[in-house]
Amino acid sequence: MVHQPHVIERPWGWYREYARNQPCTVWIVEMKPGEQGSLQSHQNFDELWIMLTDNAEVQIGDEVLRPKAFDEIYIPRETKHRLCNRGDQLFRMMEVAYGDVQDGDKVRYEDKYGRA
Repeated sequence: MVHQPHVIERPWGWYREYARNQPCTVWIVEMKPGEQGSLQSHQNFDELWIMLTDNAEVQIGDEVLRPKAFDEIYIPRETKHRLCNRGDQLFRMMEVAYGDVQDGDKVRYEDKYGRA
């Protein structure tokens, strides 16, 4: 299950801790302008998406969001979701997946590249 980040206060400010001593996978997603990923879900892991740039469109279930840079989106396992780049520049986000990440776990419902 995805946990809310723990905020650690310091005299100079704070930091947000997303995982400590727990299984997770972290990667940076870079999406070309005008592109989109599959509408998909996963059974064995939750996701935290941290937007690094603007211009994303995110579908979570039936809801469509337009997050800004540094917004955070939590996606529980088995929730349909999709990422799109609606801008004219490269979009970047950091993804933290909590749980057992396996490529075969992905269920695609729609995909413009014919992978569904």
